[in-house]
Amino acid sequence: MLKHLIAILSIYALPLVASAQDSWPSPEVEQMYNNARAQMMQGDLKQAIITYKQAIQLAPEKMVLYRDLAHAQYLSSDIDGAQATLEPILKSGEADEQSYSIAAGCLASKKETKKAKTLLQDALKRFQHSGMLYNQLSKIQEQEGDNETALTTLLTGIEQEPAYHVNYYDAARLYMGTTKPVWAVLYAEIFLNIEQRTPRADETKDMLLGAYMRLYANMADKELPKYKGAATNNTIQGFEDAVYNTYLKLSPVVSDGINTENLIMLRTRFMMEWSKNYAQRYPFSMFGRLDDMLRDGYFDMYNQWVFGNIDNPQQFDAWTKFHPEAMEKMNQWLNEHPYRPVAADFYNTKAVKGIFIKTDEEDGKKKKKK
Repeated sequence: MLKHLIAILSIYALPLVASAQDSWPSPEVEQMYNNARAQMMQGDLKQAIITYKQAIQLAPEKMVLYRDLAHAQYLSSDIDGAQATLEPILKSGEADEQSYSIAAGCLASKKETKKAKTLLQDALKRFQHSGMLYNQLSKIQEQEGDNETALTTLLTGIEQEPAYHVNYYDAARLYMGTTKPVWAVLYAEIFLNIEQRTPRADETKDMLLGAYMRLYANMADKELPKYKGAATNNTIQGFEDAVYNTYLKLSPVVSDGINTENLIMLRTRFMMEWSKNYAQRYPFSMFGRLDDMLRDGYFDMYNQWVFGNIDNPQQFDAWTKFHPEAMEKMNQWLNEHPYRPVAADFYNTKAVKGIFIKTDEEDGKKKKKK
């Protein structure tokens, strides 16, 4: 599982740096490189490896050829070959973040997780703004059962490289198992506005719906105020409190259940409250984006796009038949308004100690140890 996840991360990352390479010794070598990359994306790893090796014969000075050859070898399960290809690059001091990512993936696949973590931590000293490396390190930490450290690593990745969207997905996924699902709500929506039309995006829509359910279930599980005592303390100590207490204030809107129609009302009311009370104090680009949709008349369509088919496919089908052009208009708006988070969005205090909800199985193991 870990190897598969790291492989996917490497595939996403590599296209981002290809155009950043310096000039090629000849157009023919550049074409061979492009052919090899295309072969990899098509899943023809055997031919890609052959093409990379042929290109290296003609341009042994090009680090990117060795790096991508190692990636193809890694994906084809030739771990020893990938490590041998990467070794001189790592020793030269010229390795980029993708090279370290592949090398760590090789170590992890051989169950050498301690070495993999050390390598990634060393890499992050050089590439401290690499969201990809933080994500990869968090995967290993999570596999070891250290969810608090894994989440902290993801949050640092978000802080250091806000545009690396995979960290929002994994942070939201981990927050689903905590007492702070409000962050799952926020991070799932951010991810969904960047990666919009993939199986993982559909999964994120389901996670976002579940995050709202957990948010309001957790509110009900909090300690009750004393009879005739003061209501729940609504003191705002930061961005997280402002979001949480606004949703708490609006809990009557969803008192009869969490569904698409109620969420449209809830989220519309939330944006009105936020704009009035907190938008200036806590500028947040995702809320600004939702406010734009609301003002431009796209908010209902957007919420149907997010929740409709996940919540109730039959009702969503009926809604789309009644509004036949709505999804096409929504997709066009999304295409014309790409979203990119910014550093100023980071309000998370990284307070993760003790927030993970222990399962019955974990409690049982703890009792046995005693």
